[in-house]
Formats: sequence, structure tokens, C-alpha cells
Amino acid sequence: MTINDSSEDFEEKTGFIRLIKRLWPHFLIYNSYAFTVSALFINIVYIANIIWASDAPFAFEFHASELGVLTGTSIYIMAFSGILFGALADKFSRTKLMALVELIYGIGLLFNGFVIEGKGQTTYVLFLTFSLVRGFSIGGIWPLITSHVNDSTEDRERSQFFGAIQGLYQLFQIVGMIISALSFQYNYWRQYFVIMGFIAFFFGFIILVRGKEPKRGATRKELKNVLSSEDVVYEYKLTKETIKSTIIKPTNLIAFFEGIFTTILLAVPDFLLIAYLQSPPHNISPLAVAIFLIIFGMPGGLLGSFAFAKVSDRLGKKNIKYRIYMIVLSIITLFVGFIFFFTLPIPNMTVEQGNNIIFIFSIPTFWILGVIIFIGRSFVGLWNINQPPILQEINLPEAQGKISSANQFLEAMGSGTGPIIAGVVLTIFNQNFQITVFVTLLLGIMGGLLWLIATKWINSDVNRVSAILKQREKELNNISNSD
Repeated sequence: MTINDSSEDFEEKTGFIRLIKRLWPHFLIYNSYAFTVSALFINIVYIANIIWASDAPFAFEFHASELGVLTGTSIYIMAFSGILFGALADKFSRTKLMALVELIYGIGLLFNGFVIEGKGQTTYVLFLTFSLVRGFSIGGIWPLITSHVNDSTEDRERSQFFGAIQGLYQLFQIVGMIISALSFQYNYWRQYFVIMGFIAFFFGFIILVRGKEPKRGATRKELKNVLSSEDVVYEYKLTKETIKSTIIKPTNLIAFFEGIFTTILLAVPDFLLIAYLQSPPHNISPLAVAIFLIIFGMPGGLLGSFAFAKVSDRLGKKNIKYRIYMIVLSIITLFVGFIFFFTLPIPNMTVEQGNNIIFIFSIPTFWILGVIIFIGRSFVGLWNINQPPILQEINLPEAQGKISSANQFLEAMGSGTGPIIAGVVLTIFNQNFQITVFVTLLLGIMGGLLWLIATKWINSDVNRVSAILKQREKELNNISNSD
């Protein structure tokens, strides 16, 4: 290793610590969401029992389409609220808006803990209502984070930030998964929702009081010098001309529509995979599934997010096309991995066997499934890490919230459609998971093809935005000198 390599690694490590200190509100809001995001998915069979007060596996079987709607419609609400918060992010304080969405999220969790149990349609509507409240708040998280990050990190830091936040997201998601599985299995689901709701309230208050707002455009390399002056402020707004010259361009349009297909693929593990393992004839308990995902999924997620962040930064500096190639690699790997996962033979188990961790891990097939989960969790980070920097490079500072929310809108359409399609296809084909997975994966692989097409225009779109910002640097310099 050369001296330069050593200093670069040291800079990356210290830079990571600085990122945590500077951007702590992002980690609070995103990881509180991560901690609770899997509560519905991992406990879907138990939730069916809570709602319809019958034997849980059969409740899931008879109400698969309704449970698909429960998990899918909140994502639709998230899509629409993201558009609202994206527009607000380009006009108002992102920090205060982050505090607001965290407080709303706390309401959705807290009141879910007081839902009447076992009343069928009444219980279902209440679960659905508070899931929609949480979906509304979640919609604001990513547009606010990406807009804030665009003005508070430099280009060379962004992959590291997105790698760190996605790595910690996967860590907190899996830890939250096992805690929620234990809570539901031992009938402490009410306490789970109430405690998580109070924690979200506390985080929202801390962000409101202590969070700081960065100057817009201050970290773009073209504007960094001129905006270092306290007297110079970036006040450009989107116009018809800039919308036409930057937003309505090939890479943006492809990135928008790609999200619909890719997120259908990404919805497979959260809904189908867990339901597949928990439903008869496999009967694996939520706790056993959570432990299985911790052992194999957590190391893969952390390795992928942190290791691939450095690789992405280095390759992205050479040519932004490499970021696209890594996204495509991620999609293809997930496609192949899920095909293998759902075609490997899993032995039938009784409920008692499905709750016996030692028995489950004595079956060789589960070690093969674990390797697939490890690889899948590793490579999903490539998509999460590389897509946001691409969108930031091809869009102006004043468009970051709108672009992020528009992209999230279409991705959420895919994420919400995935469980709904899966629930309907499962019902039509009498709980045939293999057919259902094949249908959803065929839709998902289209995202990779669209990204490959984007390589034709990506560099020209980046250069176009850079030229606009260089011209604005001159304009701002002139204004500063005239004053």
C-alpha cells in the first residue's frame, strides 16, 4: 500500500465520522423508520390472526389479497406525500420538515397500539388507517434527506454517506425485525407500537431543536467558492427553460420509469419470501425467520453497503457510467438469487419444528438459502448507493427535492404494486409461490434493461448541468463584486 493510499483510507474513515456528526438527523429519522419497517412484513401471518382472530396460517391464506392491500396502499400514500414534501423541500427548511415527518410517524405507531383486536373488518380498517398515516410520513423522508445531503456533502462524500445510511438501515431493519417478531409472538404487539411511537416523537423533537440547515448549492464544485461568502445566496428557481433543459432529458426520464420495475423486484423479499417461509407446509416462525435473516442478511447488508460505497466512489470518479453498470449488476444478481431461492426444495415442517432454530439449521438447504440471502443483501446496496448520486449529478440544486420525490413516487408505485400483484396472483394460483415470484421478477428485470439504455445519454446530461452551474458561478461572482 502506498502512502497516498494510506492517507486516502484515513481520510475516508475520518470523513465517515464527520458525516455522522454533521448529518445525525438523517440517521435518526431513517433508522427509526428502518427499525419498524419490517413489523408488518415479518409478522404478516400473526397480523392476520390479530385482525381475523383465527388460526394464523389459514387467516393469511384466506385473506392474502387484503393483506397485500394493507402492505401496498401505504406505499401508494408514501408516493403522493413524497411529491408534497419534495416541493416543500425546495422552498423551506429541510430540517424542520424532517422533524415534522418524524412526529407524524410517531402518531401512526402510537395509535396502532390501541387498535381493537379480533374484530375482522373493523380491526383491518384501523390497521390500514394507521399504516396509511405512517406511509404519509415516510414519503417525506427520502426527498428531504437527498435535498439536504445535496447541500451538506461534497461529491466525494456522497457514496460514503449513502453507503453508511443504507448499511445502518439494513442493520436496524434486521434488529427491529427480530424485536418485532418476539413482540408479536409473545403477544406484546401493543407495547411494541406504543414504545416505538414514543421513541419517534422524541427523535422528532430533538431534530426540531438541534438540527441545522445548510445553504443551498454550497457544496456543488462549480459553486463552492462563490457561495463560501456569507453575502452570496443561491436563489435560483426552476423555470420552464431549466425544466426543459435538465429535467425532461433521457437519463432522468429513464431513472423515473426504471424505478417502477426495479422496486417490484425489491418488494419480493419483504412480502413473498417471508410469507413463503412462514406459511404451510413450511411453518417457520417469525422469530426463526428473523434470526435466519440476522445471521445471513445482516453481514451481507453491512458488507455490501460499506465496501461497495468505496468502490462506487472510485469508479464513479472515472466515469459516471460505472455507477449504472453497478446498478445493473445489482438487479441481475437479485433476479438470479430469488429464482434459486424459490426453486430449492424446503422440507415440510410442523409448527413446533418451524419454531426450533437448531432443527432448522440442521437442514442443509437452509445454509444454501442463507448464502443466497447474504449475496442478495450485499448486492442490493449497489442500487441504493449509486442511484441517488446519479440523480444529483444530472439535476440542479433547486430541483433536488422535486426530482427525488418524483423518482420516489414512481418507485413507490412499484413497491406498492409488488405486494398487491403478489397477493392477487397467490390467490389466483392457489398459493403457488413459484409462479408468483416468476411473474414479479419478469417485471422487475425491466429496470436493469432501462438503466443500460441510459448509458447512451448519461455523460451529456451531466455535462449540461455542469455548464449551467459554471455560468451561474460567473453571475454570482458579478453580483458579489458589484456589491
